[in-house]
Amino acid sequence: MAVTSAIRPQAPVLIFDIETAPDVLLALDNYEPTLDFEIDRSVAWRDLRIMDAINTQKKVTFPPPIFHIPISICALYVHPETFFLIDGFKKTVPTPSNREELLAGERQLLKSFWDFSTKYKDMHRTWYDKLESDIKLTEYQRRKLKPFPVTFSGYNISGFDLPVIEQRSLRHLITCPIPEYALEDGTDSYRYKYAMDRIFDLSAFFSNHQQHCRTNLDNLARSLGLAGKMEGMHGSKVANEYYNNNQWERIEEYCAVDVLITYGVFLAIQKFRGAITGSHFKECVEHFKRFLTQEGKPPSYKALAEGSCEFFAVLERDDL
Repeated sequence: MAVTSAIRPQAPVLIFDIETAPDVLLALDNYEPTLDFEIDRSVAWRDLRIMDAINTQKKVTFPPPIFHIPISICALYVHPETFFLIDGFKKTVPTPSNREELLAGERQLLKSFWDFSTKYKDMHRTWYDKLESDIKLTEYQRRKLKPFPVTFSGYNISGFDLPVIEQRSLRHLITCPIPEYALEDGTDSYRYKYAMDRIFDLSAFFSNHQQHCRTNLDNLARSLGLAGKMEGMHGSKVANEYYNNNQWERIEEYCAVDVLITYGVFLAIQKFRGAITGSHFKECVEHFKRFLTQEGKPPSYKALAEGSCEFFAVLERDDL
């Protein structure tokens, strides 16, 4: 293949999800609600009555990303050619005893996630090195064909997860390890709205960037025959379960199940796009089913498999 017609290989895909708890003191200082109860700032960092007051008085039902502390991040690496799962990440900040401990845990969580996002950055290094050795390759071509370290994917990650990670990383003065993410600009940047090869937001794709066409992950998953979110937990419960009930391990499990559901949606979208054939799709679905049901996996994974019978029924179809 001539260098001028070379195609940059698809980067490894990192499907991820985050769970957050409110930065109560930051919200208190910003919105300054009138409180009908006394507060002690040494414990107010977890007092959700403050968030209720902000909601009631300031009509802020869902604060901007900077007011959300990531407490759990779960992720799955997907091979860009086979679309099989090749690696995973689960990390949660245990419920802390004070605000300083919470912020220290958040900082470490963010750093760990950024590090994991570049774990397979050299997947196409050999391919690129061969191109660079061609004297006919211009500097512009070298830059355009340089492989990206990762493609971020998930459900509404452009609208919430990535802005939270970016803004809270900024708060902790963490340097993003991906130059193309924050150092580059224009169409070469991860932050370019339509750069699907760098950030493939399943919600944005499903809705074609139209607000009135959006639906939540649970609804879309169920429409595909996948089980819905983990029973007994919901995003609206996370803050209370984390701050008041010490349920950080259950929150991590909830986050992990969401990522697995997202992987199922991801496969279906790749089939719709024509990125994978019908037979390849069935191989991926079979791989997904084996992953969920193999020995040693948490009961919630097996529950997801059992509740996704309709999705896995495609394995018996011959019309794909």
